[in-house]
Amino acid sequence: MVTWNRAPRRKNVNALIIVAHGSRNKKSAQQVAALCQKISEKAGNLSDQNKFDLVAHAFLQFASPLLEETIEDLVQRGVHRVIVFPLFIAAGSHLLKDIPEAVETAGKTYPGVSFSITRHLGAIEAIEDIIVHEVMTQLNSQE
Repeated sequence: MVTWNRAPRRKNVNALIIVAHGSRNKKSAQQVAALCQKISEKAGNLSDQNKFDLVAHAFLQFASPLLEETIEDLVQRGVHRVIVFPLFIAAGSHLLKDIPEAVETAGKTYPGVSFSITRHLGAIEAIEDIIVHEVMTQLNSQE
């Protein structure tokens, strides 16, 4: 599912893809879709210079849409730039091989579109702060 922040009227249309592993459990896919919706809503508050127009989710296996399908859908919608955010904690084969290969193939298939991959969730410096905050919240709720 692609979530539109607003109808793209600018020359350059930017998109964000949140890519997750995928699960046979439908609730897992729904959680990723809900996260994308929240991100889309927050993105609506960004300045026009820093705004991305579309937020989509994708999976690598076990669920749909697959990353390649989401990329194709976004290109058909007129996207000029795609930023892929890997929703992974650790750098395994999906991060080191599968996602870069899919993005490289997309770049060759759609030469007029710019593709890039951000650091994965586990590589973000603030992730430890989020974990400690969550643990402290749990500890404090038990007192």
